[in-house]
Formats: sequence, structure tokens, C-alpha cells
Amino acid sequence: MDYPIHVPKVRLGKREFDIFPLWIGLLLAGFAFGAVGGYQVLRYGLAVTGLNDQVPWGLWIVIDISSIALGGGAFTMGVIVYLLKIKRFEHIGRLAVIVGFLGYSTAGMVLLFDLGQPLRFWHPVVFWQPHSLLWEITMCVVLYLTVLVLEMFPSIMEHALFRRFPFLVKVTHFIHKLGPILAVVGLTLSLLHQASLGATYGVLSGRGLWFRPTAPVMFVLSAIGGGLALLFVLSVLVFRVMRPGLVKDEVLAQLARMAGAVLLLCIYLKLWDWAVTYYYSFDSDVAMQVELLNSIAPYNWSFWLGQVLMGGLVPGFTLITYKPGRNLRLRIVVALMAATCVVIMRWNYNFSGLIAAISYDPYTPTIKLGSYVPTWQEIAVGIGVISYWLLGFSLAARFLPFYDADAHH
Repeated sequence: MDYPIHVPKVRLGKREFDIFPLWIGLLLAGFAFGAVGGYQVLRYGLAVTGLNDQVPWGLWIVIDISSIALGGGAFTMGVIVYLLKIKRFEHIGRLAVIVGFLGYSTAGMVLLFDLGQPLRFWHPVVFWQPHSLLWEITMCVVLYLTVLVLEMFPSIMEHALFRRFPFLVKVTHFIHKLGPILAVVGLTLSLLHQASLGATYGVLSGRGLWFRPTAPVMFVLSAIGGGLALLFVLSVLVFRVMRPGLVKDEVLAQLARMAGAVLLLCIYLKLWDWAVTYYYSFDSDVAMQVELLNSIAPYNWSFWLGQVLMGGLVPGFTLITYKPGRNLRLRIVVALMAATCVVIMRWNYNFSGLIAAISYDPYTPTIKLGSYVPTWQEIAVGIGVISYWLLGFSLAARFLPFYDADAHH
């Protein structure tokens, strides 16, 4: 059965307009603006940014680790489809792979500008430093991006443009057979680097607020919950609006309930983590860091309102109780809130530990308050890489079939 692609249109009076060309033009303009900022960074170095020795990570790293986290649905759906053999999620799994590839390639683009020597991006692959967490993360991301390319290849080759070539069809079927192996490798690499991203903050000196042994677990769970929540929103657009009937509404509801369950588990652990750090702890440095953070930004609001309530409890309970036909728009909104919560969490890890940092003095530790304001070049690069993500997803949602056209396969 063939599933035609329905393109969303905007009605003005009695006429309907396809806004897709205008949307693509807007994204290309954002990408071009990012290219201008990127040229400034590559020409003049990090001196054109607002980064400094005390705050070496800023807006770019938040985009980097957020895009990686929101691509967490890829390895999760790989386990569900290929290891647990739940085939009703197969079409969603194809979308998850594309979202994962876009997330990880976005992170790679950001790092290209964030590196002080961008032409040496290949050094970690050749010059191994196995005692470095950042090296392990780099290797895992490079290898997992390779896995995502292999997993995404069949989805692209299913397009009618490529099905006319027998060689590509054979390669596609061969990669399909490697699905379980790729799922295991992808799961291993994803868990390694998602956990290591949280562990990285724990080994940096002077970071006493957010950086505890639970950080690796929180990074993994938030990536799974936030990634599934974003995947639910995108699946509604792709499989309910543009390709109605390809994925049943009950399957979309099951995806939402999975995301809600993981979000509630994540918030449950986060609240215990907060209690151990703030209620049962007598660490004066942590209390001083919080006081300084609240003096320059609404830190407590970003935690309690942004992460716990609006980003965790509300989306978790709303999604876990979702049934087909019951206020889908509300579930889309709360799922977007959960994805935003992941970004806020990554921002807090950078902001709280770098702006209000403990001086490295074991005898007379003090809290030093830094400052950071991103320059237009940083914002331009951020807009550029986000435009790339949206452009890739828009083209995939418009042109890829997301199902196997061969009946025998």
C-alpha cells in the first residue's frame, strides 16, 4: 500500500498556500547568517566570542549537549525495534534515526567552531588519550555517528529516486540485516558517552553545585525521556498529519506513555538528588553558590519551575495518561515542555558551575562569580546550526517515505 504525503498548507481567504518553499528559504537565510558568524570565528578565533578562561563553555556547548540529548530517541527505538522485536514502532524508529543523526551532526558542527584549533578536529581519532573523559566522549560520538549513517542509509534508499538501482537495493537489504548488531553497538556507544557527559562535569575542579555521582545517570535518563518526548511531537507531524494511516494512533500513544514514564523516573531521582545535596548536606560552598546564582539570575526558578514542575512532573503525568483521541494538542505542548527541560538542565550544568565556581584552594576556598554574555558571532553560529537541524528534518519529513516499499522485505 502506498501512503501519499500530505503537505500542510495555510489558508488565506479562499486560497490555500504551500508554505514549504517559504519555510526552506527562511532556514537557508538562517544558515547563511550562521555562515557569516562562523567565518568570523574561523578567521579571528575565539577572541570574537564572550568566552574567557573562567567561563570556557557557553552557548555553543549547551546547543551541543542538548542536540545530543534530544537525539536520545535513536538508540532507545533501536533497542525497541531490533532487540525487543516490537515491530509496530519500526516506522517511528526510522524517524528516530534521522533525528539522532541530525542531533549528533549538529553537535559536530558546533564543536568545529568551539575548538580553538578547528583544523585539528581529527586529532582525537589519531592521538589517543584513554585517560580523558572528553576523548572517550569524542570517540563514542564519532563511532555512533557512523552507526547512525548506516542506520539512516536504508531510509533514504527507500525513496523512489534510488529504488531503480538494483545495487543500492541489495546494499539496503544487507544493512537491514545488520539492524540488531547496529542497535547493540549504538546502545553501547550512546550509554557510554551520555553517561560520560555527566561525569565530565564531576571531575572538573571548582564545581560543587551540580556535579555529583548521580550526574551520569541523570544525563542518560533525561536524554531518553526528552528524546522520546521530542520524537512523539515529530511523529505526530510526520505520521498523523503528513502520512495519516502509516502509524496507528495507539502506537503514538504508547510512545507518549513511554516518554512520560521515563520523565517521572528522572524527576523522582532528581528530587532525591536535590534532597541529598541541599537538605541533608551542610556544605557551605553549595549554599553560597546558590545565593550568588540567585543574585544574578532566577536560578531557583529555572530548577523548580523549569525542570521539576513544567519540565518533569506536568509532562510526565500528562503523557503517561494519554489515550488516543484525548486532547492531542495538549500532549504536544507538554512534550515540547519536556524537551525544553532537557535544554534547561544542560544550560544549568554549564551556567551554575562556571559562573559561580569554587576557587581551587583546599585551605581557604572562596566562591568566584564570573560573567558571560554571548556575542553576535556565537548567536549567529547557534542560529546556523539550528537552521541546519530544521532544514534536514523538513526535507526528510517532506520527501522520505519512512516505510519499506518492498512487500517481501
